[in-house]
Amino acid sequence: MSVITMIAGAISTASLVALIHYVCSAHFEPEAFVRRAHVQSGMSPLKWIYSGLAWVGLAIMLYGGTQSALFWMPDNWGWTDEEGDIQPLKTFIAAGAAVLLTFPALGFVYRAAADRWDAIERKSPSS
Repeated sequence: MSVITMIAGAISTASLVALIHYVCSAHFEPEAFVRRAHVQSGMSPLKWIYSGLAWVGLAIMLYGGTQSALFWMPDNWGWTDEEGDIQPLKTFIAAGAAVLLTFPALGFVYRAAADRWDAIERKSPSS
């Protein structure tokens, strides 16, 4: 196993763990999540790394999901690169979907946590 493979595996595992924590903390602790994820409050470098890992984790999942959803598309649909290898169109579409849909999906999680926090505050008796 090469060093690059080990590093890629570690990054993808850390990304998956960060994404799971991101979604679970948004659901179970919406107040802390919204306060922690508020960019204007000044995020530390560690929080930026955490957000980046969550972004990468979701991008990997969206890429794989889009790649699987395009199972019906033949691999020979695409173009030939300079070396003569066929670059499948579904790989290009999956990469584009991963890049374009990751920020809106994370924004949806943030908005859902903010709405959940708002609903909890409205439900609690005010002192």
